[in-house]
Amino acid sequence: MSSVDIEARAEALHRRAIIIDGHSDILMPVTDGKMSLADRVEVPDGWQSPFLIPESGLGIPAQALFFGPMGQYDVPRLREGGLTAQVCAIYIEDKELGWAVERGLHMAWHFHHAAETIPGFEAILTTADIQRIKAEGKVGGILSLEGFEAVGPNLWMLDLYYKLGLRIASLTHVRRTFYADGSYAAAQPGGLTASGSAAVRRMNELGIVVDLVHLHERGVWEVLEMTTAPVILSHSTSTMFPREGVDAIGVMGARVPRPRLTLPRDRAMLEALRDNGGVLGVIWFYKIDLDDVVADIETALEVMGPDHVGIGSDLYGLELAPQGLEHIGKMPALTRHLIERGHPDAVIEKILGGNFLRVFEQVWK
Repeated sequence: MSSVDIEARAEALHRRAIIIDGHSDILMPVTDGKMSLADRVEVPDGWQSPFLIPESGLGIPAQALFFGPMGQYDVPRLREGGLTAQVCAIYIEDKELGWAVERGLHMAWHFHHAAETIPGFEAILTTADIQRIKAEGKVGGILSLEGFEAVGPNLWMLDLYYKLGLRIASLTHVRRTFYADGSYAAAQPGGLTASGSAAVRRMNELGIVVDLVHLHERGVWEVLEMTTAPVILSHSTSTMFPREGVDAIGVMGARVPRPRLTLPRDRAMLEALRDNGGVLGVIWFYKIDLDDVVADIETALEVMGPDHVGIGSDLYGLELAPQGLEHIGKMPALTRHLIERGHPDAVIEKILGGNFLRVFEQVWK
Protein backbone atom coordinates (compact mmCIF):
# COMPACT_ATOMS: atom_id res chain seq x y z
CA MET A 1 0.00 0.00 0.00
CA SER A 2 1.41 3.39 -1.00
CA SER A 3 1.86 6.25 1.43
CA VAL A 4 -0.98 8.08 -0.34
CA ASP A 5 -3.29 5.08 0.12
CA ILE A 6 -2.31 4.78 3.79
CA GLU A 7 -2.96 8.46 4.38
CA ALA A 8 -6.39 8.28 2.73
CA ARG A 9 -7.34 5.13 4.64
CA ALA A 10 -6.14 6.63 7.94
CA GLU A 11 -8.05 9.85 7.38
CA ALA A 12 -11.28 8.02 6.56
CA LEU A 13 -10.92 5.63 9.51
CA HIS A 14 -10.12 8.39 11.95
CA ARG A 15 -13.05 10.47 10.73
CA ARG A 16 -15.62 7.69 11.24
CA ALA A 17 -14.26 6.22 14.50
CA ILE A 18 -15.56 7.09 17.95
CA ILE A 19 -12.36 8.17 19.70
CA ILE A 20 -12.16 8.08 23.50
CA ASP A 21 -9.08 8.94 25.55
CA GLY A 22 -9.21 7.34 28.99
CA HIS A 23 -7.33 9.92 31.08
CA SER A 24 -6.13 13.50 31.38
CA ASP A 25 -5.37 15.80 34.32
CA ILE A 26 -6.36 18.95 32.47
CA LEU A 27 -8.87 19.98 35.15
CA MET A 28 -5.93 20.75 37.46
CA PRO A 29 -4.60 23.84 35.60
CA VAL A 30 -8.16 24.82 34.61
CA THR A 31 -9.24 24.88 38.25
CA ASP A 32 -6.04 26.70 39.24
CA GLY A 33 -6.98 29.50 36.82
CA LYS A 34 -3.95 28.94 34.60
CA MET A 35 -5.96 28.33 31.42
CA SER A 36 -9.34 27.86 29.81
CA LEU A 37 -10.26 24.74 27.90
CA ALA A 38 -11.59 27.04 25.18
CA ASP A 39 -8.15 28.33 24.20
CA ARG A 40 -5.27 26.64 22.42
CA VAL A 41 -2.51 27.03 25.01
CA GLU A 42 1.15 27.27 24.01
CA VAL A 43 3.74 26.55 26.69
CA PRO A 44 6.82 28.77 26.27
CA ASP A 45 10.14 27.20 25.32
CA GLY A 46 12.97 27.57 27.78
CA TRP A 47 10.67 28.75 30.56
CA GLN A 48 12.38 29.52 33.86
CA SER A 49 10.39 29.58 37.08
CA PRO A 50 10.56 32.86 39.02
CA PHE A 51 10.66 30.76 42.18
CA LEU A 52 12.18 27.42 43.13
CA ILE A 53 10.21 24.38 41.99
CA PRO A 54 12.22 21.25 42.80
CA GLU A 55 11.89 18.24 40.55
CA SER A 56 9.60 15.59 41.98
CA GLY A 57 10.81 12.27 43.30
CA LEU A 58 9.20 10.77 40.21
CA GLY A 59 11.63 12.54 37.90
CA ILE A 60 9.13 15.18 36.74
CA PRO A 61 10.98 18.41 35.81
CA ALA A 62 10.04 21.78 37.29
CA GLN A 63 8.45 23.06 34.06
CA ALA A 64 6.16 20.03 33.85
CA LEU A 65 5.24 20.40 37.53
CA PHE A 66 4.19 24.02 36.93
CA PHE A 67 2.40 23.71 33.57
CA GLY A 68 1.25 20.10 33.90
CA PRO A 69 -0.80 19.05 30.84
CA MET A 70 -1.17 22.61 29.51
CA GLY A 71 -0.38 22.72 25.80
CA GLN A 72 -1.45 19.08 25.52
CA TYR A 73 -5.22 19.14 26.09
CA ASP A 74 -7.71 21.89 25.19
CA VAL A 75 -10.81 21.98 23.02
CA PRO A 76 -8.94 23.14 19.88
CA ARG A 77 -6.50 20.22 20.25
CA LEU A 78 -9.31 17.78 21.02
CA ARG A 79 -10.92 18.82 17.74
CA GLU A 80 -7.60 18.59 15.92
CA GLY A 81 -7.14 15.07 17.26
CA GLY A 82 -10.62 13.98 16.23
CA LEU A 83 -11.62 13.16 19.80
CA THR A 84 -15.20 12.25 20.56
CA ALA A 85 -14.71 12.03 24.32
CA GLN A 86 -11.91 13.04 26.68
CA VAL A 87 -11.90 11.67 30.22
CA CYS A 88 -11.15 14.52 32.64
CA ALA A 89 -9.96 13.44 36.08
CA ILE A 90 -10.43 14.95 39.51
CA TYR A 91 -7.08 14.42 41.23
CA ILE A 92 -6.11 15.77 44.65
CA GLU A 93 -2.48 16.74 45.23
CA ASP A 94 -0.78 16.23 48.60
CA LYS A 95 -0.97 19.95 49.36
CA GLU A 96 -4.77 19.85 48.89
CA LEU A 97 -5.57 16.93 51.19
CA GLY A 98 -6.78 19.24 53.96
CA TRP A 99 -9.63 20.47 51.74
CA ALA A 100 -9.90 17.52 49.36
CA VAL A 101 -13.70 17.41 49.12
CA GLU A 102 -13.94 21.15 48.46
CA ARG A 103 -11.20 20.90 45.82
CA GLY A 104 -12.94 17.96 44.15
CA LEU A 105 -16.25 19.81 43.96
CA HIS A 106 -14.46 22.89 42.63
CA MET A 107 -12.94 20.78 39.82
CA ALA A 108 -16.39 19.32 39.03
CA TRP A 109 -17.78 22.88 38.87
CA HIS A 110 -15.08 23.92 36.37
CA PHE A 111 -15.82 20.84 34.26
CA HIS A 112 -19.49 21.79 33.97
CA HIS A 113 -18.73 25.48 33.54
CA ALA A 114 -16.59 24.58 30.52
CA ALA A 115 -19.40 22.43 29.11
CA GLU A 116 -21.90 25.27 29.57
CA THR A 117 -19.77 28.06 28.10
CA ILE A 118 -17.56 26.55 25.37
CA PRO A 119 -19.36 26.05 22.04
CA GLY A 120 -19.15 22.48 20.79
CA PHE A 121 -17.97 21.02 24.12
CA GLU A 122 -20.40 19.04 26.28
CA ALA A 123 -20.47 16.98 29.46
CA ILE A 124 -21.10 13.31 28.67
CA LEU A 125 -23.52 11.48 30.97
CA THR A 126 -24.73 8.60 28.79
CA THR A 127 -23.52 6.51 25.87
CA ALA A 128 -26.29 8.13 23.81
CA ASP A 129 -24.47 11.43 24.44
CA ILE A 130 -21.31 9.91 22.94
CA GLN A 131 -23.14 8.75 19.81
CA ARG A 132 -24.91 12.09 19.41
CA ILE A 133 -21.75 14.15 19.96
CA LYS A 134 -19.98 12.08 17.32
CA ALA A 135 -22.82 12.56 14.84
CA GLU A 136 -22.91 16.32 15.49
CA GLY A 137 -19.14 16.77 15.16
CA LYS A 138 -18.74 18.00 18.73
CA VAL A 139 -16.37 17.06 21.56
CA GLY A 140 -17.37 15.73 24.98
CA GLY A 141 -15.82 15.33 28.39
CA ILE A 142 -16.30 12.46 30.85
CA LEU A 143 -15.78 13.21 34.54
CA SER A 144 -13.67 10.74 36.54
CA LEU A 145 -12.05 10.42 39.94
CA GLU A 146 -8.37 9.53 40.18
CA GLY A 147 -8.52 8.53 43.82
CA PHE A 148 -11.32 8.79 46.38
CA GLU A 149 -9.73 11.61 48.38
CA ALA A 150 -12.33 13.97 46.89
CA VAL A 151 -15.10 11.73 48.28
CA GLY A 152 -13.81 11.90 51.84
CA PRO A 153 -14.83 9.36 54.48
CA ASN A 154 -18.56 9.60 53.74
CA LEU A 155 -19.49 7.23 50.93
CA TRP A 156 -22.76 9.06 50.30
CA MET A 157 -20.60 11.72 48.63
CA LEU A 158 -20.13 9.24 45.79
CA ASP A 159 -23.85 9.51 45.01
CA LEU A 160 -23.51 13.29 44.88
CA TYR A 161 -20.58 13.05 42.47
CA TYR A 162 -22.65 10.69 40.34
CA LYS A 163 -25.36 13.35 40.13
CA LEU A 164 -22.61 15.77 39.09
CA GLY A 165 -21.71 13.52 36.18
CA LEU A 166 -19.08 11.17 37.60
CA ARG A 167 -18.92 8.03 35.43
CA ILE A 168 -15.45 6.54 36.14
CA ALA A 169 -13.56 6.28 39.46
CA SER A 170 -10.42 4.76 40.94
CA LEU A 171 -10.09 4.23 44.70
CA THR A 172 -6.62 5.72 45.08
CA HIS A 173 -3.58 7.17 43.40
CA VAL A 174 -0.27 5.99 44.84
CA ARG A 175 -0.96 6.93 48.46
CA ARG A 176 -2.86 5.07 51.18
CA THR A 177 -6.45 6.25 51.53
CA PHE A 178 -9.52 5.53 53.65
CA TYR A 179 -10.59 3.08 50.92
CA ALA A 180 -7.49 1.27 49.66
CA ASP A 181 -3.74 1.24 49.27
CA GLY A 182 -2.08 2.69 46.19
CA SER A 183 0.51 0.92 44.08
CA TYR A 184 3.36 1.84 46.41
CA ALA A 185 1.63 3.43 49.36
CA ALA A 186 3.69 1.84 52.13
CA ALA A 187 6.49 -0.59 52.83
CA GLN A 188 3.92 -3.37 53.21
CA PRO A 189 0.84 -2.18 51.31
CA GLY A 190 -2.47 -3.98 51.40
CA GLY A 191 -5.70 -4.11 49.48
CA LEU A 192 -9.17 -2.69 50.04
CA THR A 193 -10.56 -1.56 53.37
CA ALA A 194 -14.15 -2.38 54.34
CA SER A 195 -15.09 1.06 53.04
CA GLY A 196 -13.27 0.31 49.79
CA SER A 197 -15.30 -2.86 49.28
CA ALA A 198 -18.48 -0.90 49.98
CA ALA A 199 -17.39 1.71 47.43
CA VAL A 200 -16.94 -0.93 44.73
CA ARG A 201 -20.39 -2.33 45.45
CA ARG A 202 -21.91 1.14 45.31
CA MET A 203 -20.17 1.96 42.02
CA ASN A 204 -21.63 -1.24 40.57
CA GLU A 205 -25.08 -0.20 41.79
CA LEU A 206 -24.87 3.36 40.47
CA GLY A 207 -23.32 2.47 37.14
CA ILE A 208 -19.87 4.02 37.67
CA VAL A 209 -16.99 2.26 35.91
CA VAL A 210 -14.44 0.99 38.44
CA ASP A 211 -10.92 2.00 37.43
CA LEU A 212 -8.11 -0.23 38.77
CA VAL A 213 -5.39 2.27 37.95
CA HIS A 214 -2.73 2.88 40.66
CA LEU A 215 -4.36 0.35 42.98
CA HIS A 216 -1.97 -2.02 44.72
CA GLU A 217 -2.07 -5.47 43.15
CA ARG A 218 -3.74 -7.04 46.19
CA GLY A 219 -6.58 -4.57 45.77
CA VAL A 220 -6.74 -5.25 42.03
CA TRP A 221 -7.40 -8.92 42.65
CA GLU A 222 -9.97 -8.12 45.34
CA VAL A 223 -11.89 -5.83 42.99
CA LEU A 224 -11.79 -8.38 40.17
CA GLU A 225 -13.19 -11.02 42.52
CA MET A 226 -16.10 -8.91 43.77
CA THR A 227 -17.17 -6.66 40.90
CA THR A 228 -20.36 -7.48 39.03
CA ALA A 229 -19.42 -5.34 36.02
CA PRO A 230 -16.47 -4.87 33.65
CA VAL A 231 -13.68 -2.65 34.97
CA ILE A 232 -10.89 -0.69 33.31
CA LEU A 233 -7.28 0.33 33.73
CA SER A 234 -7.77 3.82 32.33
CA HIS A 235 -4.09 4.71 31.82
CA SER A 236 -1.49 2.04 32.31
CA THR A 237 0.89 -0.25 30.47
CA SER A 238 1.10 -3.84 29.29
CA THR A 239 4.82 -3.92 30.10
CA MET A 240 6.45 -4.06 33.51
CA PHE A 241 8.03 -1.10 35.21
CA PRO A 242 10.65 -2.25 37.72
CA ARG A 243 9.55 -2.87 41.30
CA GLU A 244 12.92 -1.71 42.63
CA GLY A 245 14.60 1.38 41.21
CA VAL A 246 13.79 3.03 37.90
CA ASP A 247 14.72 2.77 34.26
CA ALA A 248 16.48 5.72 32.67
CA ILE A 249 14.98 6.66 29.32
CA GLY A 250 15.79 9.31 26.76
CA VAL A 251 13.40 12.26 26.72
CA MET A 252 14.23 15.22 24.46
CA GLY A 253 17.91 14.35 24.58
CA ALA A 254 18.08 13.93 28.36
CA ARG A 255 18.20 10.86 30.57
CA VAL A 256 15.05 10.87 32.68
CA PRO A 257 14.01 8.18 35.17
CA ARG A 258 10.94 6.18 34.26
CA PRO A 259 8.82 6.30 37.43
CA ARG A 260 6.74 3.56 38.99
CA LEU A 261 3.53 5.45 38.34
CA THR A 262 1.55 2.44 37.20
CA LEU A 263 1.20 -0.96 38.77
CA PRO A 264 3.65 -3.45 37.23
CA ARG A 265 1.72 -5.75 34.94
CA ASP A 266 1.97 -9.48 34.83
CA ARG A 267 0.31 -11.70 32.29
CA ALA A 268 -2.13 -13.21 34.78
CA MET A 269 -3.45 -9.78 35.76
CA LEU A 270 -3.94 -8.71 32.15
CA GLU A 271 -5.69 -11.99 31.38
CA ALA A 272 -7.95 -11.50 34.41
CA LEU A 273 -8.86 -8.01 33.18
CA ARG A 274 -9.62 -9.54 29.79
CA ASP A 275 -11.77 -12.27 31.34
CA ASN A 276 -13.66 -9.62 33.30
CA GLY A 277 -14.53 -7.96 29.98
CA GLY A 278 -12.47 -4.91 30.87
CA VAL A 279 -10.15 -2.60 28.95
CA LEU A 280 -6.55 -1.45 29.38
CA GLY A 281 -5.99 2.15 28.26
CA VAL A 282 -2.39 2.26 27.02
CA ILE A 283 -0.52 5.21 28.52
CA TRP A 284 1.61 7.71 26.54
CA PHE A 285 3.26 9.44 29.50
CA TYR A 286 6.97 8.65 29.76
CA LYS A 287 6.99 6.75 26.49
CA ILE A 288 9.93 7.56 24.24
CA ASP A 289 8.11 8.00 20.93
CA LEU A 290 5.20 6.88 18.78
CA ASP A 291 6.86 3.51 18.15
CA ASP A 292 7.13 2.93 21.90
CA VAL A 293 3.39 3.58 22.35
CA VAL A 294 2.48 1.25 19.48
CA ALA A 295 4.78 -1.46 20.86
CA ASP A 296 2.89 -1.28 24.16
CA ILE A 297 -0.44 -1.52 22.30
CA GLU A 298 0.78 -4.54 20.37
CA THR A 299 1.90 -6.31 23.55
CA ALA A 300 -1.53 -5.69 25.04
CA LEU A 301 -3.19 -7.03 21.88
CA GLU A 302 -1.05 -10.17 22.06
CA VAL A 303 -2.00 -10.88 25.67
CA MET A 304 -5.56 -9.57 25.88
CA GLY A 305 -6.92 -9.59 22.33
CA PRO A 306 -8.48 -6.80 20.26
CA ASP A 307 -11.58 -6.33 22.44
CA HIS A 308 -9.71 -5.16 25.54
CA VAL A 309 -7.22 -2.46 24.49
CA GLY A 310 -7.81 1.30 24.42
CA ILE A 311 -6.00 4.63 24.78
CA GLY A 312 -5.22 6.37 28.09
CA SER A 313 -2.75 9.08 27.16
CA ASP A 314 -2.14 10.80 30.54
CA LEU A 315 0.20 13.41 29.04
CA TYR A 316 1.77 15.61 31.71
CA GLY A 317 4.48 17.96 30.52
CA LEU A 318 5.79 18.48 27.02
CA GLU A 319 9.27 17.37 28.09
CA LEU A 320 7.89 13.98 29.04
CA ALA A 321 5.69 13.40 25.99
CA PRO A 322 6.57 10.79 23.35
CA GLN A 323 8.01 12.16 20.12
CA GLY A 324 5.22 12.22 17.56
CA LEU A 325 2.48 12.27 20.23
CA GLU A 326 3.33 15.47 22.07
CA HIS A 327 -0.31 16.48 22.54
CA ILE A 328 -3.76 14.96 22.03
CA GLY A 329 -4.10 16.72 18.67
CA LYS A 330 -1.53 14.24 17.33
CA MET A 331 -3.95 11.30 17.71
CA PRO A 332 -4.27 10.86 13.90
CA ALA A 333 -0.57 9.90 13.81
CA LEU A 334 -1.37 6.92 16.03
CA THR A 335 -4.12 5.77 13.68
CA ARG A 336 -1.80 6.08 10.71
CA HIS A 337 0.99 4.16 12.43
CA LEU A 338 -1.35 1.33 13.43
CA ILE A 339 -2.36 1.02 9.77
CA GLU A 340 1.29 1.00 8.73
CA ARG A 341 1.87 -1.82 11.20
CA GLY A 342 -0.79 -3.90 9.44
CA HIS A 343 -3.65 -3.78 11.92
CA PRO A 344 -7.19 -4.13 10.47
CA ASP A 345 -9.53 -1.15 10.49
CA ALA A 346 -12.00 -2.92 12.80
CA VAL A 347 -9.31 -3.53 15.41
CA ILE A 348 -8.03 0.05 15.21
CA GLU A 349 -11.55 1.40 15.73
CA LYS A 350 -11.88 -0.72 18.87
CA ILE A 351 -8.55 0.57 20.20
CA LEU A 352 -9.40 4.20 19.45
CA GLY A 353 -12.63 4.10 21.44
CA GLY A 354 -14.89 1.19 20.58
CA ASN A 355 -13.73 -0.93 23.50
CA PHE A 356 -14.21 1.82 26.08
CA LEU A 357 -17.63 2.53 24.57
CA ARG A 358 -18.59 -1.13 24.94
CA VAL A 359 -17.71 -1.07 28.66
CA PHE A 360 -19.65 2.16 29.16
CA GLU A 361 -22.67 0.61 27.47
CA GLN A 362 -22.49 -2.34 29.86
CA VAL A 363 -21.94 -0.33 33.04
CA TRP A 364 -23.56 3.12 32.78
CA LYS A 365 -27.22 3.31 33.75
